[in-house]
Amino acid sequence: MIYTRQEHIQFLEEELRAQTEEFRRKLNTKAVFLLQEKGELFVAKFFTFSSNGEMILKFPNTRSLPRKGDYLYCFTVPKELRDYRNWGNMTYGDLLKRHNNHSESIVCVWQAKDKTDDRYSIVAFRGVDLEFARNIAPAQFIDADSGNKNSPAVAMINSIERKDGMFLLLGPDKPPYEYLANLQKTVSAGHFESVNKILDQDFRQSDWQPALLDSKTNILNFILNQLNRFSDNLILIGPPGTGKTYLVAQICEQLCRQENSVLVTALTNRALIEVADKPPLKQMLEEGKIHKTKLSTNEAEEVDNLQPVTEITVMPGHLVLSTFYFSSEMAAGTSGEGHSFDYVIVDEASQAFLSTLAMSKILGKKTVWVGDAKQLAPIIMLNGDRITSKRWNLLSDGFLAVTEYGTDPLYQLTESYRLPERATRYTGCFYKNTLKSKIESPTYFGYPGMYPDFVKFFNPAGGPTLIKTDLPVGETAPRSAIMIAERLVAALLKADKKPHIAVLTKRIATVKALQKEIYSSAGNHRNLLIETVDRVQGLTTDVTIYVIPNTGYYHSLEKRLFNVATSRAKGHTLIIADKDILRFAKVSEEVNNYIRRLDEEFSFYIPEGDVILLKNK
Repeated sequence: MIYTRQEHIQFLEEELRAQTEEFRRKLNTKAVFLLQEKGELFVAKFFTFSSNGEMILKFPNTRSLPRKGDYLYCFTVPKELRDYRNWGNMTYGDLLKRHNNHSESIVCVWQAKDKTDDRYSIVAFRGVDLEFARNIAPAQFIDADSGNKNSPAVAMINSIERKDGMFLLLGPDKPPYEYLANLQKTVSAGHFESVNKILDQDFRQSDWQPALLDSKTNILNFILNQLNRFSDNLILIGPPGTGKTYLVAQICEQLCRQENSVLVTALTNRALIEVADKPPLKQMLEEGKIHKTKLSTNEAEEVDNLQPVTEITVMPGHLVLSTFYFSSEMAAGTSGEGHSFDYVIVDEASQAFLSTLAMSKILGKKTVWVGDAKQLAPIIMLNGDRITSKRWNLLSDGFLAVTEYGTDPLYQLTESYRLPERATRYTGCFYKNTLKSKIESPTYFGYPGMYPDFVKFFNPAGGPTLIKTDLPVGETAPRSAIMIAERLVAALLKADKKPHIAVLTKRIATVKALQKEIYSSAGNHRNLLIETVDRVQGLTTDVTIYVIPNTGYYHSLEKRLFNVATSRAKGHTLIIADKDILRFAKVSEEVNNYIRRLDEEFSFYIPEGDVILLKNK
C-alpha cells in the first residue's frame, strides 16, 4: 500500500479538525457552567511548592475536584476575575483571552483533606513550568548558581505559604495544534530524500521477523556497531520490562562521549525524565551536559543538574531532551537537508504517527526508533470507522507500519527485568514466546501482614490471577467487581510493607466508580493509582488489579490494551471479570489463549452473593 502525500495531509487535517472542534465547544461554553455543573473548570488558592517541586493548591469541597491523572491548563487572570461571581456570561475562551501567566499540561497527582480546615481539600500537581512557578512564587525559588543563567531553580522548603490570596484557574488543556500543523509541513515538504523514503514506501504485510537480542550479546556494542557501519536507521522493539529506557541512556552516553550531538524525543515529558534519571547518564548530569525543553519544577527536583533550555540547540557532546511537540517545531523550520543532530532517538515510538517518524529524519543524520507495536497505539480523536474506511491505520500507527509492513532491519530485546518467570510466560504469548525473565528464582511474591482471607488470590510465584464473578450485561460500574477490587486494595494496604497498587480499567465511568468506592473506604494513598489503561503505558507497579465490566469486551480485551494492562506489575496482576468472559467475547488468539490458560491454571469464582462475605479483617 502506497499513501499519497494528499492522503497524509488529509489524515492530519481531519485529526486536527476533530481535536479543534472538541476544544472549541469548551471554549464557547459559559465558564460558570464548566465550573459549577460540568466540573471541568476549577478555581483554587495557591498554597505552596513542596520540596519535591509539586504545586500544592487548596480547593473548596463545595465543588468537584480535579481527577487524579487529569492534565489541565493552569493560568492566572486579573484580580477582578479571580472571583467566579464576576464572570457573568464570560466563556472559557473569554477567560483564556484575559490570562496573564500560564503552565500547560500540569497533572493532578494526589488529593487529601485539609487537616486545618475541613471546608477545603489539598491537591498536588506536577509538571508546572519553571518560569510559571517563579512568577507565582518568587519567594520560593532561587537560582542554584547565579553565575549560570541556565542552571535550574530549586524549590525552598515547603513552609513558605503565600498570604495574599493568590488564586489560579485550571481548565481543559489545549490540544497540540502546533504539533499536527508542523507534521503537515513535514509531509508537504517533498525535498527531503530521507523523509520521502519513509512516507512514500510501499507498505506490505511481511513475515519479516526481528533479530532477537539477549544478554549473551553485548547489546550496546552491537547497536553502536550497526549504526556506525551498516545503517542510518535502527528499529529496536522493547517488550515490557526489557530495559529499553536503560539501553537508550547507555546509547546516549556512549554517543555523547564520542562528541556526537544527540536528541532524544518522546511523546511525554515523563518518558524523557525516565531516560535522564538512568545511572549511565549520572556523570553527564553532573557535568551539565543534559538539557531539557520546558523543564518543570518537579523535574528539576527529581533529576539534579538537568539544564533547562527554551529552544532545541545542537551541542556536540551534549544530550537534549524534547517532546514530539517541541521537536516538530524545529523540524518544520528546517528548510534544507542539512541535518542538525548527529543522532536522534525516538523513544515511545509506538506513540508516533508515521509522519512523526519521518520528522526525526529531518532532525538527525542517523536515527534510532525504540518502541513496542504490541502496546498501545497513539490516541487520536478521529472516529475509528473513518480510519478504517480510509485505510489510514498505518498513518496513525507509525511504529506498527515500520515494524510489520516496512523493510528496515528489526531488533527485539527478549529479557524482562520487570516480570517474574510465571508472568513472563503469559505476556510472552504476545511476542511468540520469545520473552524470558531475568528475575532471580526462586523468589517469593507475598505480602506478610495482609488479611488472611486474601492470601489465596496471590500466586506464590507472582504473575496473573483470574477472579470470576457475576457481572450484569451492559453495566459499566458493576457492583461486584468494584467491591472485590476495593477489598483487595484494603487487604494489600494492610500488609507490613505496602506495595504500589494500580487499579486499571478501560472505561472512564468504571474509573470514577472505582475511585469513589476505594477512596471513600481506604483513603487516598500515594502508592495507589486508579486510572484508565490508556494513561499508564510505561507504568511499573507492584500489583495491578484489572477490572473488566461485562460490556464492550472489544475494547477491554483488545490485544494491545490487554497486553499493557497485564504487564505493568512486578508482582501480581489480578483480573476481575464475568464468569463467562470468553463465552461471548470475540477476542484475538493471544488474549483467548492467555485467559483460557489462566482459567485452567489459577482462577477463582466468587458468586455475586458471596462478595459481601470477603472479610477485611
